[in-house]
Amino acid sequence: MATDEIERFRERYSVSHEEALLAAEMDTLDSDYQANGYTTRAQADEIGDVLGLAPGQVLLDLGAGCGWPGLYLAARHGCAVVSLDPVIEGVVVARHRSVADGLSARAWAIQSRADAIPLRPRSVDAVVHADVMC
Repeated sequence: MATDEIERFRERYSVSHEEALLAAEMDTLDSDYQANGYTTRAQADEIGDVLGLAPGQVLLDLGAGCGWPGLYLAARHGCAVVSLDPVIEGVVVARHRSVADGLSARAWAIQSRADAIPLRPRSVDAVVHADVMC
């Protein structure tokens, strides 16, 4: 991700907690995760069902930003989640959200690029990458 793209996302996260933006997100996506993407709750539900997520599994959410939909899927299905994003501001939001949702024991938010994933091979059961820019 180029420096100007990272800066643009930093700016978006600095205002994503504002009441009007959260209300718009709830109206359009049926979520309140400070999301920058377009994945609706219904689509996230379908993703989780198709993946067959369950307790004891690990989900990797690439380009997770604030944690949507990975944290939501972990809460809904009981799996663990690793949220990966190159923008630290999104990672911080995801970490705070995991604590607020009671997921901190099975949710990790890590600043990293997708081409340098800091995980052992075969350490995850499923991968999502909703609304990721390449």
